[in-house]
Amino acid sequence: MKKLLILMTCFVFLATAVVPETFGQDRRRSRFGRKSRTAAIIGGGAVAGALLGGTKGAAIGGGGATVYAMNRGAARRNFKRRNRTLATVAGGTALGAGVGAAAGGKKAATAGAIVGGGGTYLYSRSKRARRPY
Repeated sequence: MKKLLILMTCFVFLATAVVPETFGQDRRRSRFGRKSRTAAIIGGGAVAGALLGGTKGAAIGGGGATVYAMNRGAARRNFKRRNRTLATVAGGTALGAGVGAAAGGKKAATAGAIVGGGGTYLYSRSKRARRPY
């Protein structure tokens, strides 16, 4: 009985030592693309905001997520500069409109959209690298 137990223990150790080597040849990459990930970040922010604050929260969450997602390194590599600027301004506009609506209603939402859009446009312009000539 003792020999059988030792033999089974040896087989278990041998099997656990062999298993990682058999699966070590496969490299598993995520099939979730960079543009899809950016869209998922924006959608996730909007859904999280909607769950927390309704329509106003969705505007705040989606706008903030858009500003974040369009300024990531993956977005810089996969989206043109003009498209990123437009998306960043649209996200800032939505963020400003959501904050304004949460603070004071329709007029405040309009003012927040103007301030948010203008602010993110100036931010994106000041962040752009200047050419040396």
